[in-house]
Amino acid sequence: MSNPIFIHEDQVKKLLNWDSTFDAVEAALESVYNKRAVQSPRTFTQSTTSKTLLLTMPGHLDNERFGALGCKLVTVAPDNINLEHPLPTINAQILLFEEATGILKAVVGGTEITKWRTAAASAVATKHLKPKEFQVLAILGAGVQGRIHAICFNHFYDFKEIRIWNHNVHKAETLVQELNQVYNCQKFKCCQSNEECVRGADVVVTATFAKSPIVQKEWLKDGVHINAVGAGLVHHSELSESIYQSSHVYIDHWAGAQTELAGLGKLGVEFKGEIGGVITGDLPPPPLDQVTVFQSLGMAAEDCAMARLIYDLFIQESNMN
Repeated sequence: MSNPIFIHEDQVKKLLNWDSTFDAVEAALESVYNKRAVQSPRTFTQSTTSKTLLLTMPGHLDNERFGALGCKLVTVAPDNINLEHPLPTINAQILLFEEATGILKAVVGGTEITKWRTAAASAVATKHLKPKEFQVLAILGAGVQGRIHAICFNHFYDFKEIRIWNHNVHKAETLVQELNQVYNCQKFKCCQSNEECVRGADVVVTATFAKSPIVQKEWLKDGVHINAVGAGLVHHSELSESIYQSSHVYIDHWAGAQTELAGLGKLGVEFKGEIGGVITGDLPPPPLDQVTVFQSLGMAAEDCAMARLIYDLFIQESNMN
């Protein structure tokens, strides 16, 4: 019996690419809808001696290219940022198992994977819910997810303008300057207010820890698509109640929605269905003038697909050397 392989974050970063990430996440979303994936609700374990939180996300995906049995472990240590030598506050590892024997075959760095697969899920939802050309992207939040969404959507779409807003304006300005320099352009713009950022946008991404709504219905143009990614008090605290009540709302998986989005049900919000149903064609895409929301929770199936992708790429590269 061979020892498990450890694929650390630096190696994961070198192996990741947007097109295969998109394919893996799309396959995971479709497999969940087709009942070819099993994923237990995430569990939360709070340390009694620190603020550190441990999340576990086990799952299995039945897919020829991206199938895997795995479990992602995520630690959230908010005090890491205050250390003399600051460390990331969120860290993740994905355990990948041999399906037949249950033997651990790899430990894959999951922090970068989590960033990429979350942004890719938003891109997949946008593609299938609003198959059209876009001009303006609005991103609320200039942290890890705001940054990776800007990079992801710039890869897949030809936006003329990508607006970024953050409570800390300096943080947004710094990110805008960085991205304009990296891509040798001036399409990335810093907005002074969240309303300025959202008005007239074709696609909106909310990626914050806002505890109260940062997007209001009256700011939205007809047909705008919103990818709601962040989590404040709950997973649906970034958008006003009136947006949810008047929009077509789609989810990544029913099991997660029934627990983590129960508050929306109490508001009378009826989910149109899993995004995988739109991918397969079982659910028709909404009218182009309808406001849509993809409420992204994240899934173990996505992590399994990504771990399998990285594992296969790592083995291929190792065999070539």
